[in-house]
Amino acid sequence: MTEPEEDAEFVFGADARSARDGDGDSSADAAAEAGADAAVDGSESAVGPSPAFEPAAALRVQLDAIEAATVDARAARDAGTVPAVVRTLFDFAAPSFRQAHGSLEGFAATLLGPMYDRLVGADAIERGAAERDGDRFTQAVLARHPDGDRTYEFALARQTAGKYAGCWLTTSVDLLYDGESPAFRRTPTVTFGDTSVTCEVGDQLRAVLLAAEGHSPHNDVTQVANCGGNGLCGTCAVSCDGDVDEMGDRERRRLSLPPHEAASGLRLACQTHVQGDVTVGKHDGYWGQHVDGAVDAADRVDADEVVASDRPDQIVVTAAEYAGEYDYAADGPSGSATAGGDGR
Repeated sequence: MTEPEEDAEFVFGADARSARDGDGDSSADAAAEAGADAAVDGSESAVGPSPAFEPAAALRVQLDAIEAATVDARAARDAGTVPAVVRTLFDFAAPSFRQAHGSLEGFAATLLGPMYDRLVGADAIERGAAERDGDRFTQAVLARHPDGDRTYEFALARQTAGKYAGCWLTTSVDLLYDGESPAFRRTPTVTFGDTSVTCEVGDQLRAVLLAAEGHSPHNDVTQVANCGGNGLCGTCAVSCDGDVDEMGDRERRRLSLPPHEAASGLRLACQTHVQGDVTVGKHDGYWGQHVDGAVDAADRVDADEVVASDRPDQIVVTAAEYAGEYDYAADGPSGSATAGGDGR
């Protein structure tokens, strides 16, 4: 990723053209310089495209950036500035998607417009059903916005050629429904250690964890010596931080018996059902009862650590790409962008 200046601001539209014409720079040079230094609303695009990202992870970076930002799309559009989250979306856009808008400036004008303003300015994003078919991936998302919710669909494709070969990049974002689509189905994210998986609302937490390779809610020998999910042995006790159902009588009784303590705050994964995003931690001990021996948040790789560790593997988005001056077929700058590259 390019490292923008702390207080730089990318201005587009008539003001940008006047500035370019006034100082004698060419449109290409000025746009490239603006794109390279664009850091809008005081932040930068921290995570960039990488072949290491699976499609769900590549999309999650974008959706997390939207949720973390506070964007007034109309104000940004009127002021001619590009919020940092829009730049993140550009960074993860496929060459064909970028070229359809010409440059970061054109891309921003579209995303800050009336069709997408509630997406980039959303207070929260709910993830819906995802589907992967070979090198294609789609997922519906519900953008929660004060002016009304909207349902969108992101489509990603794994690039097969050019500088982004192996990267999953966004090829389109379509407005599916003005409101919450009747067909929208939430798919909560369950995070355990450094792994995140999606599931259906109401899924049993134990089943979700067992389906994620290497993420059993049982310690040591209890991975095979347990009650099979009947709420009797108490060995699948975990900590839950997020949206799960209320504790039932069977679970409450078992967690009140030694070696567990009712005040521990633990849940039995076999008696717990996912209602929304949740982070799970497994503790030490035969029953996972040693709450002080957590292996959850303290050892979990968070977003900032992922950024730091993955940064060398990320693909740098160049000033020429922000300016719409990059030839993806030749993998280098040119007088005008071509339709080359992956073509997706």
